[in-house]
Amino acid sequence: LVLGFWKPGFFVTTKLDVTAAQNGVEQILTDETNGYGAKNVNDVTCNGGVSPTVKKGDTFDCEVSIDGTKRQVTVTFQDDDGTYEVGRPK
Repeated sequence: LVLGFWKPGFFVTTKLDVTAAQNGVEQILTDETNGYGAKNVNDVTCNGGVSPTVKKGDTFDCEVSIDGTKRQVTVTFQDDDGTYEVGRPK
């Protein structure tokens, strides 16, 4: 997680590192036991390459290639600590 400061006033926001998110999404998509068991997952790009701000209930989208077909995955933050759920590829 990366902490960023917004304006003078010490308001702190938490951002999820987009590279870590992309790696995590790929892992969940390919995991046969705890994920979706997808094969040939490539080119995972989340949130347009920008680290998303962590806020419970917020979502961001990831573009992925599964077996050569472009798919979209929605990721939803489950809490304000950065825990997220990866939706089924569409």
